[in-house]
Amino acid sequence: MTDEELQNLLLDANLIKQEELQRAIEETKKLKRPLENILISSRLLSRTSLYETIAKSKGFNYINLDNFMPGEELLKIMPPALSQQTQAVPIKIENGTLQIAMTEPSDLYSVDQIQLHTGMPLDIYLSSSEEIKNVLNKINAERSAIADMLAGLTQGASEAQLMEAISSGSSIVKLVDVVLAQAVRDHASDIHIEPEEDITRIRFRIDGILHEIPTPPKEWEMAMISRIKVLSGMDIAESRVPQDGHFQAKVDDKIIDFRVSTVPTIYGENMVMRILDTSSVMIGLEKLGFSTYEELKRYENLLAKPYGIILSTGPTGNGKTTTLYSALMRINTVDRNIITIEDPVEYRLGLIRQIQVNQRSGITFANGLRAILRQDPDVIMIGEIRDAETAQIAIQAALTGHLVFSTLHTNDAPSAVTRLINMGVEPFLISASMIGVMAQRLIRTICPRCKESYSPSKTVLEKWGLKDRPDSLLYRGKGCDYCKGTGYWGRSGIFELMVIDDEMREMIISQASTVALRKKAQEKGMRLLGEDGVTKALGGLTSIEEISRVCEGQVDLKAATVTKVEPFVKSGLTEIKIAPAKIDVKNSDFEDYQKRVASWLSRKK
Repeated sequence: MTDEELQNLLLDANLIKQEELQRAIEETKKLKRPLENILISSRLLSRTSLYETIAKSKGFNYINLDNFMPGEELLKIMPPALSQQTQAVPIKIENGTLQIAMTEPSDLYSVDQIQLHTGMPLDIYLSSSEEIKNVLNKINAERSAIADMLAGLTQGASEAQLMEAISSGSSIVKLVDVVLAQAVRDHASDIHIEPEEDITRIRFRIDGILHEIPTPPKEWEMAMISRIKVLSGMDIAESRVPQDGHFQAKVDDKIIDFRVSTVPTIYGENMVMRILDTSSVMIGLEKLGFSTYEELKRYENLLAKPYGIILSTGPTGNGKTTTLYSALMRINTVDRNIITIEDPVEYRLGLIRQIQVNQRSGITFANGLRAILRQDPDVIMIGEIRDAETAQIAIQAALTGHLVFSTLHTNDAPSAVTRLINMGVEPFLISASMIGVMAQRLIRTICPRCKESYSPSKTVLEKWGLKDRPDSLLYRGKGCDYCKGTGYWGRSGIFELMVIDDEMREMIISQASTVALRKKAQEKGMRLLGEDGVTKALGGLTSIEEISRVCEGQVDLKAATVTKVEPFVKSGLTEIKIAPAKIDVKNSDFEDYQKRVASWLSRKK
């Protein structure tokens, strides 16, 4: 269905007002995304109401595939390769009829292919392409694939046979491709390849926690590292100094960036790859995890300021860059000149000029920022304030009429003031330029499939300021196949937003302590990280153990209430577009590899 057909359909069904539809159409032109994606992401229509309307117009029924996974019997009847080819998934068999969900039920060629392969009559439903893709990714994300492959490769193989396989190169290429693809399908943020004395350990960081996967033979270590170095443009002959590189791959039709770093250790080169899903990353303030609409509005009010500096603080890997990108996209319009300087540039943003720090070329945060100020900017984003020089220039930029965004490594929001003073920035300059600081952490969210409630102990109630609420219920995940036994699936944010007003400016000039600033900010409505976290635990989003893992100290929640995120009305989402991939990892690659391994083992016998 074309965008024009969809517009007419929605207006005829009275699902959307003309002015709302026009606003969505303008977003499609700006962000180069389909209209239906804009309607859902901006909350103008729910996914269910949109696709029910589309399905009805085509003579089908809509089926929601959230939290759906076909069983093994269905996958035998309709294999994943056929599902991938036809963009259809099996739902169930009823009275001898196979029920399937498709993105395009009117695609007669695909319907014929499914009917020919299964030999069964079909009952066809419509589902969204996003839901179909999620189900296909879950089908592909069977971790046993790697274990079976490695077991097959090493079972009964002599050292000479292993070395022969390594020297051929094809096995190593396939192994690396499968590991990369599996990490993406498991939603990992990092891949660790760690040499030890007798083994080569591989771990995926998923939702902030490292998980070990089946290890390859130690003899394969050097070849694996060399293969990734070649992809990353590194020097494969140099193993005594740290190196950095990057490459792109296409996994399940998604463009993925891999940022690679190596460092020499006593047992060999340690390699870490950061995974950036640049083909489909969606960023938006509404998706960050603000507890209430009021908190979101407080942050948006800062973005509406004409000048000043806004900081995001927290440890590495807690989503500060995503927050900054979301903020930039909210104010990203044709009438603004937005320039960033980053190390590295993680995602490419439309209509925004992005500069990569390059020490070899002399582009540092400080001198890159000086160059930006000569480019007539309205908004500037600095990836990180690391030294006094960068801090001074950033503050001067804010004082001369620019809106400046940046990050600092501090544990909470009030500590950002002390950190800048310790860098050598004068308190009166901080007072005059700073308009807000937001500290944040990423927390794992409870798996929806194995979530259960329980009554906490008195010790837990007292620790987290809940002793006056003896009837409080908390939640946890029991662990299931969907979450791989962890009890968690996905992550969200907890926040601590300190808005600087005149009274706090006076305190900064008088060099008030961090404790005094925190107390005053709380009086003015700032909720501490721990308070926000416990509120989300009471609301069932996460567990109290997860809050204990990421937050320090105790909190007093006497005045706190369980809050629910209200529906948002606008979105600043974007899709990221980057250059074509250098390698292509497909499901067929792994299937071909399994056949080759089986053939190799049979020849061995």
